[in-house]
Amino acid sequence: SNSFCTLLGMFRATTTKSQRRAVIVTGVRTPFVKSFGDLMKVDTIGLSVSAVAGLIDKTKINPQQLDAIVWGNVVMQTNAPNCAREIVIDLNLPKHIVGHSVSMACASGLQAIVQATHMVESGNADVVVAGGSDSVSNGELPLPRRLAYGLAQFVYGKKKGAAAIPNFFAEAGYNPAGWLPQMPAIAERSTGKTMGWHGDMISEMYGVPRSAQEEFAVKSHEKASKARAAGLFADEVVPVVHKLGNKTIEVTKDNLIRDDFATMAEKFPKLKPAFRKPSGTITAATSSALTDGASCVLVMSEEKAKEMGYAHDVRIKSHAFSAIDPYPQLLLAPALGWPKALAKAGLKASDIDLFEIHEAFAGQVLTTIKCLESAEFAKRYLGSDKPVLDKPLDMSKLNVNGSSLSIGHPFAATGGRIVASTTNELRRSQKNTALISICAAGGLGGVAVLERVPTAAKPAAK
Repeated sequence: SNSFCTLLGMFRATTTKSQRRAVIVTGVRTPFVKSFGDLMKVDTIGLSVSAVAGLIDKTKINPQQLDAIVWGNVVMQTNAPNCAREIVIDLNLPKHIVGHSVSMACASGLQAIVQATHMVESGNADVVVAGGSDSVSNGELPLPRRLAYGLAQFVYGKKKGAAAIPNFFAEAGYNPAGWLPQMPAIAERSTGKTMGWHGDMISEMYGVPRSAQEEFAVKSHEKASKARAAGLFADEVVPVVHKLGNKTIEVTKDNLIRDDFATMAEKFPKLKPAFRKPSGTITAATSSALTDGASCVLVMSEEKAKEMGYAHDVRIKSHAFSAIDPYPQLLLAPALGWPKALAKAGLKASDIDLFEIHEAFAGQVLTTIKCLESAEFAKRYLGSDKPVLDKPLDMSKLNVNGSSLSIGHPFAATGGRIVASTTNELRRSQKNTALISICAAGGLGGVAVLERVPTAAKPAAK
């Protein structure tokens, strides 16, 4: 009898634990600003601090309630590689708050949010802040390896002082020009090619013309401009305040969204290829710009959100991270994740109300859609006779408020922006499901299905 009661208690505890749901309460982001511009003097930690401070202010949550911060980062600061913990320290938050950082290229922010939901649903946390940030403006310029090896002779070599000079030159070489810091190449280590080169290649392989890419880019700006004019970003964007000399600067607006649509349509065809010269189809206009920014969301257990009076109607129903051979189809990994995420959610693509595909390049988005509609792609890469999309993608459901081409792409901050923006759009439109798709360097991809449960929609998000 006692053994039976013990087993029954264990079963109930396991069942209760497995039924814990993590919900997305709300999210914020800093303005997304072109790199080496208005936020050049704010590093990734400064951007992160602004975003988290904005989230705490928006939700009015007591910081004592926070269990952890999970933070995505791509362009890391070597003097503070765990940005998550630095946020806690710089904001003087309660020191019990655990912080760890995630790096999965452009999928870092989404991975951070997924990890936060796992922490909550496993019972290891009740309240987690998750997001990401990047400041390309503050990317470090590394010394050439040979110079570092040469300088090491003075510090770690057997010979010291002047006696170490020959060993220095033996490692560093005799040409001082070779000792200068080099701008980091935005290229794949495995292929030696830029992400834009790969985007151009797959656009050619799958027959996506330049004209279609340019039309798509203009529409992205049109949608983002319309959304901003309608005030849809007002609830998401929090200011960044910083010192510049004796002046206090406050940055409050995105600066990449354009509204000169006629001029864009006229000038885009005249631009030169940016990556595969002279015959490529991707230009600066159809590529996401180098951007500085941060974003984050508040993740809670459903029970905690109800108890504290927060919105608890949106959750990540399923997710899938996927990978593909980087050469040449570097940016197509998300297409492998769609069927997994949809299957876990018990949905078909035609059941989804909103689609959010990260716009690294216009050509990459359009090629991904072609692959999802292709039975040949499904057979080759998924072992299926049927394409992932059971119906052609309804483009009116795609990136309804613009995306990375128009708003910007601060690498690790994109996941948080998309999750927060999609959560808001689900609530605003009273839609029920959304699919998020993000490609990433290394041939990686992240896909997540968000679900809004109408019966749980009250109270509204704080």
